[in-house]
Amino acid sequence: MSLLAGGVALATAGCLGGGGESEVAQTTAAARTTAASVTTAGPGTTRAGKASKRFANFRVIYNTGIDFLDPGLSYTVEGRRILWNVYLGLLGYRHVSGPAGATLVPALAEGLPRISSGGRVYELTLRKGLRYSNGEPVRASDFEYAIKRLYLLESPGVGLFSNIVGAEDFATTGKGDIRGIQANDATRKITITLTKPQGTFGNILATTFAAPVPAGTPATDQSTHPIPATGPYAIQSYRPNVSFALTRNRHFAPTPTVPRGNPDRITGTIVDSDSAALQRVLEGKADYDLHPIPADRLASVRRKYGDRLKVYTVANTYYFFMNTRVPPFDKLEVRQAVNNAIDRRALASQYSGFATPTENVLPPTYPQYRRIDRYPHDLARAKRLIEAAGAAGARVTVWGNDRETSQTAITYLRDVLNSIGLRASVKTSGAAVYWTTIGDQATRAQIGFANWYHDYPHPTNWFDVLLNGERITQRYNNNYSNADVPAINRKIDQLKTEPKLSAEVNAGWAQLDRMVAENALWAPYANLRSTDFFGARVDTRCYVNHVLYEFDFSQICLE
Repeated sequence: MSLLAGGVALATAGCLGGGGESEVAQTTAAARTTAASVTTAGPGTTRAGKASKRFANFRVIYNTGIDFLDPGLSYTVEGRRILWNVYLGLLGYRHVSGPAGATLVPALAEGLPRISSGGRVYELTLRKGLRYSNGEPVRASDFEYAIKRLYLLESPGVGLFSNIVGAEDFATTGKGDIRGIQANDATRKITITLTKPQGTFGNILATTFAAPVPAGTPATDQSTHPIPATGPYAIQSYRPNVSFALTRNRHFAPTPTVPRGNPDRITGTIVDSDSAALQRVLEGKADYDLHPIPADRLASVRRKYGDRLKVYTVANTYYFFMNTRVPPFDKLEVRQAVNNAIDRRALASQYSGFATPTENVLPPTYPQYRRIDRYPHDLARAKRLIEAAGAAGARVTVWGNDRETSQTAITYLRDVLNSIGLRASVKTSGAAVYWTTIGDQATRAQIGFANWYHDYPHPTNWFDVLLNGERITQRYNNNYSNADVPAINRKIDQLKTEPKLSAEVNAGWAQLDRMVAENALWAPYANLRSTDFFGARVDTRCYVNHVLYEFDFSQICLE
């Protein structure tokens, strides 16, 4: 998830106040090794002719991974790919490929924030004349309402804003204002005060969770009743697991950092079959296939349509969560047994050469990554650990969704668990509801498939969101293991306040990765590569693969 995905998966920087290295510079530096790496997948042909920058309709085939199209709730890659061109934050990112795409730029704000009081106070001003897609003005107070709405929604994004003064008080009462947000509608000025410095707060302001919404927007899921947009596109319609349509926002005025977009309209058809999705594009019924290319057709597609296939790497980790609150995974020995029982090379080989085995939380593209090799494949040891824990014969339900990447993993895991003395079965839910299902404590999901694609290129986004016990929630919980190890919580809290990613700080994040492995809180197994495939009329010279949002629909053009 977010950053979660269902598929196989410089700067216009202004001056920041407050002294020291700016957040923009830090983010860009971190992104140099976390940016998406994109290549074509075959020899193909060289395209000629002039690209059509503006055109009527871009037809996409989507998978079933959209969780919500409400900016206060969506936390999958599939949802965010759509929403980042619909709901703008005060800050955003450049619409370009490579490391430069991780550079923070103004979006709804006039410029980058002025930061004072030792990094605790952020001052921003909305651009003049901003309007939602329904023609209503965008007000400074709409930002505060959007953050309050997250708490009222029990949004998975609330933890991102807990450092704002008064946010925790509002979380408790659900009433009044958030003291740390001062908004003046007359001057368009927004002042945000943090309880302590936070080097990644600029990135948080660039998430869709932070996008202003009209005051009074209901604190319920509005996916099928689209909230008025601030970006270049507005959601015209959404039918879950069927279709969606985006149209131009006629009240949007492009800026140097937020382009207008090329398609006048983007229409999406949602299908659950990788083969059917590919076939629609090959037959000219669609222009883009989000699905991974089926393994049995990949070689043929590479050979015949190499110039239309993009293979790319974006920071991700696929893993099995183990719920430490629920037997038998409340016992360390059982979690260690699972890690020893997995043959990561064998599992990765089932992804047609698109997976690399791992035992780490952090992907190898991160500068904080230090390879962990703690759990060799050892079924005999796994069986002994199960026996020692008194867990032999325990019933276990392995959770997964209906996407092929998940099914491959959970089928393998079920068989492995049965081989070491547990009694495992599989339970599957639709990809659109999977994350909210396992993220609800009432489900008591024991073990299952999970993945993470970063929200922003910083190790905080991996550990604080996914493994900090202080971030566990009753609903929309992202810490599926309910990991709550005091030493790990303290280490995360200490590292996330560090203003610079120095060598010493990077070593601290690497140590934290090892601490997670020692406590066997996850069973990470692979980092995956992804594919984008295009129809014959698309000019892939316009292709932009963003470091966070992957393929940027708004920048594509036709021949």
